[in-house]
Amino acid sequence: MRKYVAAGLVLVTLCIAGAWARAQAPPSNAPEPMVVSGADVGFRVDRWQGDTPIGRWVIRHDGKWVEPRTSAGTHRVITR
Repeated sequence: MRKYVAAGLVLVTLCIAGAWARAQAPPSNAPEPMVVSGADVGFRVDRWQGDTPIGRWVIRHDGKWVEPRTSAGTHRVITR
């Protein structure tokens, strides 16, 4: 009888560990995050206020400079 109880506990422990490990993985349909850096990031100066430039941040996307929008809220950061 002890063998069955021990085998049952091992099986339950393995199921819980497997479910926990699967919950840590990103969803398979999640889009790959894109990082823009270096020459693809710029600052468009609209005007000067004394020695201080006033403008907006821009990024290069498909050869054009576009102003990015900031998403609201928090997002999960995934490192691979």
